[in-house]
Amino acid sequence: MSISTPGTVSRIACVAIAMILSALTARAENDDRFAHGAAALKANATSGKSSRTRNVHCEMGRKLSHAIKWANPGDTLRISGTCMESVEIATDRLTLLGVSGAAIDGGKWPSEAVVLIDGARRVSLIGLDVRNGSDQGVLATRGAQVRLQRVRMHANTTVGLSVDRSHVEIHDVAMDNNGTGGMDAYSASTVVASGSISAVGNSGDGLAANGKTFFELRGAEVVANDNAGSGVSIINDSRLQIFSFPEAQGSSITANGNGFAGIGVLGAEVGVVGSEFFGSGANVLSASNNLFGFFMPAGAILSPHATARFVASGNAIGMLMEDGASALIIGGLDLAQNGTGLSAIGAGTLTLVSVPPNPASISGNQQDVDLGFGTRATIDDVAHTSIACDATVLLRGSATCPGT
Repeated sequence: MSISTPGTVSRIACVAIAMILSALTARAENDDRFAHGAAALKANATSGKSSRTRNVHCEMGRKLSHAIKWANPGDTLRISGTCMESVEIATDRLTLLGVSGAAIDGGKWPSEAVVLIDGARRVSLIGLDVRNGSDQGVLATRGAQVRLQRVRMHANTTVGLSVDRSHVEIHDVAMDNNGTGGMDAYSASTVVASGSISAVGNSGDGLAANGKTFFELRGAEVVANDNAGSGVSIINDSRLQIFSFPEAQGSSITANGNGFAGIGVLGAEVGVVGSEFFGSGANVLSASNNLFGFFMPAGAILSPHATARFVASGNAIGMLMEDGASALIIGGLDLAQNGTGLSAIGAGTLTLVSVPPNPASISGNQQDVDLGFGTRATIDDVAHTSIACDATVLLRGSATCPGT
């Protein structure tokens, strides 16, 4: 038997260690390739899945939140019964389709919203009743893109619909009897309304667009009645717009019997355009039996093509303009049977002109026109009976201040 020298043992040990390290490295590389391959297979399997429709029977105790958790982009969840829960949607292209009076009821249990859409795109809610939220009914936030169709949001502690930095389209939607308002859209959101829109009986404003929000009426018939605050509030650099294309024509707002104003425009703007339809008066914004019909501190109305009519009756003041408020209304002004038809105290520049296809009138009020504190106005061919001015007013056109 030969006895190995210490040098020989050392060489054998080094070779063994090298072989072990080589084997471990190869295994690690194989494991890494396997992990990457498994991830790729999973990604391909997920992306390759076709959209599907799943039935969620809440009347049988099924949980909508579980179905949403396992849904893939493009899926439709067909909901029946009343789902007693709050849900969160973070999956793109998901549709919640209610059938036979389906509802999502928050039960007043603590949650941010009954339905929270957090950053998901192209989400649709159709044919659902969303109610009894401890806070909001539907909340779209962080860049969400949502379409609501035939959805009723009611009996929520704060607002029915909340839109935060998101884009929401509403069609045939109702927001009623909520704690602080029907809709609150803010933080540079976009809301496009079409079809029948109802915001009634809320404890605050019916519809509010705040903080540089763009609110477009695209053939919408809006009813914002009997709210404790204002029917419609456009606030803080926001804009209510009716564009000139045909599908936008025939838009309307009816804002009656509200506790404060029918339509409030505070540091914001209302615009109705469309020279192609000049003189049509096809779009009607009407406010009756409120404290103020149109309440416009630092607000503006731009209607240069006579494609709208602004109607106010039965209010303490039909149209109040102050704090630099301005108006360009060609045709389509009807202020009648108010305490004061038009009150412009400290307003900016007002241009009110009647045109034959769509005439303008401020008449039949206790005081038709009251101008003061530096207001500059052009009132031309607008029917009126009484007008009051102070010495700071500059008025031109067919109307004149008494004694001038």
